[in-house]
Amino acid sequence: MQVKKFEARSMKEALEMIKAQLGPDAIILSAKEINKGFGLSGEKSIEVTAAYSETVLHNKKFVESKFPTQQKEQFQKSAAKDQKEIMRQVIENQIKKINDEKISGNKTKNMKTHNAKMYEPAAQSKASASGAVSYKMTEKRYIDIDSDNESTGVYEDRPVANAFSQSAKKAWNDMEVTSLKQEIESLKQVMAKFQMVPQSFVQAHPGADFGVHYQMSAHYQKLTACGLMPQIAGDIIAQCQKQLTSQQQARPAVVESWIAKYILDTTPIATSMNEKFHLFVGISGSGKTSSLIKLASEMILNQRKRVAIISTDSSKVGAAGQMKIFTQILNVPLLNSRSQQDWSHVITHLENLDHVLVDFAGLNLRNQEEVNYIKRIMPAGIAAQQGQAMRTHLVLSSSTKDSDLLECAKRYQAFGYDDVIFTGLDEASQHGNIYNFVRLMNTGIFAFGIGTKIPEDFEFATAERVVDLLLKITQNTAQNNEKQEPAI
Repeated sequence: MQVKKFEARSMKEALEMIKAQLGPDAIILSAKEINKGFGLSGEKSIEVTAAYSETVLHNKKFVESKFPTQQKEQFQKSAAKDQKEIMRQVIENQIKKINDEKISGNKTKNMKTHNAKMYEPAAQSKASASGAVSYKMTEKRYIDIDSDNESTGVYEDRPVANAFSQSAKKAWNDMEVTSLKQEIESLKQVMAKFQMVPQSFVQAHPGADFGVHYQMSAHYQKLTACGLMPQIAGDIIAQCQKQLTSQQQARPAVVESWIAKYILDTTPIATSMNEKFHLFVGISGSGKTSSLIKLASEMILNQRKRVAIISTDSSKVGAAGQMKIFTQILNVPLLNSRSQQDWSHVITHLENLDHVLVDFAGLNLRNQEEVNYIKRIMPAGIAAQQGQAMRTHLVLSSSTKDSDLLECAKRYQAFGYDDVIFTGLDEASQHGNIYNFVRLMNTGIFAFGIGTKIPEDFEFATAERVVDLLLKITQNTAQNNEKQEPAI
């Protein structure tokens, strides 16, 4: 087997070139797209690697040599299947013609020998009389060199002819074995090269890279469609394949129930609210102030707690005025802190309160100056001296993509946040990034912000809520009920 590469503008043109040059039995080993330029204007072409047999190629050239120009062009334009059939017929006819010529030649030769012997009886008699070896005539008039029968020669008593026949047959068999060995070695080399070629043209089923079986591929696609990262979705399906039997895996309802239970068990939830200080940090526009006001409303209206609000945000325009309006509505004290020294004066007035909610400025922490500013106004040291527990909430938007969520979390890790609050659930179409975040960062979820209403659009996080957001159980149930309701 030989290997040859072809480059053409399209796959169809490349296949035509291969068929014309290598014959109909050529094997396509690989195909890849080549971009010879940059940008949208770059020229694209197809590079195809094909393997072919020299024997088939010689047969093709031989058959083409038997056709006139017009028939040769028709032969080259015909399909590969038709070319094979034409080649087979031409070669069989040629072999038959050669065999007929051999038989005809042997008959002519035997006739001449018979006629000559009719006029040599005297010579034979003299030879017999003189003691020469006498030969017995056989029924056959020609020698079949490939026959194993000892009586196939012109004379029965010719061991030399039989030995020659056996040696010729052995040599022929040795040649075939050698040829087969060479073909096998050539195929081994081709396969070794083929394995090193990137198999981009072979498309595996979704999730195959993570060990997902074919029958579980649909469930893997559903998870990725919900926004889960491919590696996380693949890990969930891989765990499912280990714990469920093949019969159970064939039942979609059983698999979906197992996936829901797995997500339920692997979603960390932060339930503690006993800390006195609750700090809200995060990037600009993530919804820190809204989450703080909603939590304060929940504590005051539903839990009957005594709450105070402290604002450290001096960079956002109108932040102080907006916070003052909300505190007046809730009838809670509002204090402002601009440095860590201010905390020593503030904490003494907060002894009789149950909770203190602190709103920090929304900073991206892209430079050291912003990091130092957050550290200066943190009440960590003062709270520790007073023996007060403190909890830090990282507020993130659920409409933010995974890479930005993880990058923000890494920046705020220096401040040791305890949990995360996801806002804007109504603005996001997929909520897989929530599960991706808690799986990769191993952080519990404290609460969700659903909309703009206060305090209605605020709820404490539960694992059941996460499962419902990912698998859209409530949404699908509502849609099914609407379809089943009869039209009025």
